[in-house]
Amino acid sequence: MRKGQLRRLIFFSLIITALLPLVMSFFFTHRAESELLKEEELNLLKNFNIVINKGVDSFFQNNSILLNNFLTIHTFHDRSEINLTHKDISDFIKENSEFVSLAFFDSSAKEYAYFGPSPKFKFNQEIKNTLQTGALTVGNLGVVKGKGLTAAIAIKNSFLNKTYFVGAQIPLSNLNNYLPIGRGNVLIFTRNGLLIYSSESGINEGSSISYKKEMARLAPKAEEGKLIAIEMDNDLGVLSVNDLSGWLIYTYDSASKVQGGLISLYKRFYKEILIIIAIVFLFALFMSIYVSGIMITPLNTMTKAFKKIEQGEENEIPDLPFPDNEIGALSLAFAKMLDSLKIRFDELRQEREDLAELNQSLQIRVGSRTKELRTALNELIKKERLAAIGQMASIVSHEIKNPLAVIKNALYLIKARLGNGADVKIAKNFKVIDDEINQANSIIEEILGYARTREQILTTIDLSLYAREILSSYPIPKNIQLTTYFYTEDLPVTIDTEEMKQALRNIVANAIEVMPDGGMLVVKTKRVQEDYASLSVTDNGPGIPEELQEQIFTPFFTTKARGTGLGLAVVKKVCSRNKVEFKLKSEVGKGTKMTFIFKLAKK
Repeated sequence: MRKGQLRRLIFFSLIITALLPLVMSFFFTHRAESELLKEEELNLLKNFNIVINKGVDSFFQNNSILLNNFLTIHTFHDRSEINLTHKDISDFIKENSEFVSLAFFDSSAKEYAYFGPSPKFKFNQEIKNTLQTGALTVGNLGVVKGKGLTAAIAIKNSFLNKTYFVGAQIPLSNLNNYLPIGRGNVLIFTRNGLLIYSSESGINEGSSISYKKEMARLAPKAEEGKLIAIEMDNDLGVLSVNDLSGWLIYTYDSASKVQGGLISLYKRFYKEILIIIAIVFLFALFMSIYVSGIMITPLNTMTKAFKKIEQGEENEIPDLPFPDNEIGALSLAFAKMLDSLKIRFDELRQEREDLAELNQSLQIRVGSRTKELRTALNELIKKERLAAIGQMASIVSHEIKNPLAVIKNALYLIKARLGNGADVKIAKNFKVIDDEINQANSIIEEILGYARTREQILTTIDLSLYAREILSSYPIPKNIQLTTYFYTEDLPVTIDTEEMKQALRNIVANAIEVMPDGGMLVVKTKRVQEDYASLSVTDNGPGIPEELQEQIFTPFFTTKARGTGLGLAVVKKVCSRNKVEFKLKSEVGKGTKMTFIFKLAKK
């Protein structure tokens, strides 16, 4: 456990312990306040819904009173006076915007006079309802051009001790005057989803697509004589049924206002909340300091005592506290353990010192012997390998090269004897024999070149001139494009020219072999830093895989169908003998660059 971690653990534990009841009480308080605000909002919406209901009732009742007053003033002595030419009725409809059309019915609900625009507005159902109830009845809705949405009312009247019935078609545009602007929004619609009024757009002409979804969900929930509280999406509302018209009245407001009320409440008391949180933090801080002082101080003393023993400083062990509690009991047990640890540490220290001395002595002896054995083994392997190669080379030279020379001479005599008259197939086979003899001689020369060791003949020569002379005598195929970049100033290097010639020719030969279909060969010399020069050979062949780049310099390792695998081994040997650094850079699919780095000779 890191230093101070226990103190932080105590502090955060106390913080959580103190804050948890606070958070829980805040949660429940928040929930209770939210419910109270929601209930208050619903009460306001209920009151507003009642006011809207009364406004709708007043609208129809006032229109029925106006119609009654008109009928009382214009008393008809006989039903025959009520006809299509009665001037008072026609003038009344024209001069008063409260009515669109009037119709008169007898006690059997049969219409005998109609005043209004065509086509006729149908009152029959409303008259029947009035006959049954004997009160004001509100019925069908309709739309009249220039008047907008209309509704029907039917009342009972009498003259000459005879009862008759009047139906009136009234425009709903005047309903706006009876609906107060209050808290929240209002929707008035029928059970079959016909929108009559919305607080956003006023009186509608029968439908509104934007409210269809809400009306379809609200209509089944309506109950006559009840105020129904409804939470829908993000709205909080109250739904009721108007007793007179049967319309559904929905007063609603955004539920976010409740949350807004809570936020405003929190903003009012944010200082008190911050003070409470600060008090909790300070309490947790002081308690953690007090508790950690009781626990951590003895533990730190024990830790220091243990480290002193571990470091061998038994005389500097601090005094352990022994309070009369669990910490004191722990200190007493720890003190007893320290006594036994002192003895054990002394024994272990002495054993460790003895073991370290023995280990150091063994390491020195093993290291020395291992180095000697590795050197001797490397020399032995190298000598055995060179001896085997030298012996094999001498056998090859004596047993194979001389017979090959005899075969080549015999072949030459046969070709001379046949002259130009030889058969084409025979001449072709002669050519194959000659090529195979040359291939065998080339292999023998590679083996002899690797195995042969002679005294070096060092010569100081210009590197660019030396490379130019070697390339001028090397047979470059026609399908290979040779490009040279030779440094313009002198680059004097001291080398065995014959050995380096063989190495350079091997590199050029390898580059040409990997481009059988033709390609580009670039030879370049340049000065590297101040005391070094480089000679590089670059081809655009297939490249060498990374896993093979170390193995290609091993003697007799080759990826070719025919070959000894000694070409690059000779290059490595020559570079080592002439103290030349050799670098290989290759990328599969792009080509290979091989570079010789020479130390410049002093002029």
